[in-house]
Amino acid sequence: MVSGAFAVTVSVARSGRRAMATGFALLTLVLLYALVYNIMDKPDGITVSGFFVAGIITVSLISRTTELRADRFVLDEAARKSVADTLAHDNAISIIATGRKAGAEAEYRGREREQRGTNPVPGPAYVLFLEIDVVDPSDFSEVLTVHGVEVDGHRILRAEAPAAPNAITAILLALRDSTGVRPHCYCAWAVGSPLKDMFRYFLLGRGDTASVTREIIREHEPDPERRPGSHVGG
Repeated sequence: MVSGAFAVTVSVARSGRRAMATGFALLTLVLLYALVYNIMDKPDGITVSGFFVAGIITVSLISRTTELRADRFVLDEAARKSVADTLAHDNAISIIATGRKAGAEAEYRGREREQRGTNPVPGPAYVLFLEIDVVDPSDFSEVLTVHGVEVDGHRILRAEAPAAPNAITAILLALRDSTGVRPHCYCAWAVGSPLKDMFRYFLLGRGDTASVTREIIREHEPDPERRPGSHVGG
């Protein structure tokens, strides 16, 4: 009631009706006084409410971690061609998950060299880069659209999604189902505090992508023989 009264007060004040805003402000103060008095007189209520809030937050965090957050997967023409080319090359899908900085050729060349040195990327593999741009961490997207881009011979799959690990998992599972080939994803460990990365993921949709992606894959595909490969090195 206090929050509702405060919201109405702010709304009325912004509309320029000062007399009404003053009345609602007084009502808000009365409700706030009643709230504080009740908390001091009977603290059991705020304790029970605290447990409810903690439970809701816990359930929300679990849901945020394991949900794919996309109902449908779409590849544009350039992305489909990139996937078809890598399948024609060696009948395999090797993906390097990376975050885009400048998007220059040297960036992709260096990342491929790094991953081939720290992860079991097959020597003749025709690798695809996968980049997820986090647009709104609080959103749940119905359609995950992947665009194909080429930078000086490097093929990149780009998509916008609420959370990077969830989108990577959705794309890997969709590629497996649409091609019949288990894709393999290669990435590096996050640099920094695991606790900080965890909060970055919950709040911003990005963080320790490698470990979270692996957990989401395990959650959505119980059969180890059918799970997309997830390789982390560095």
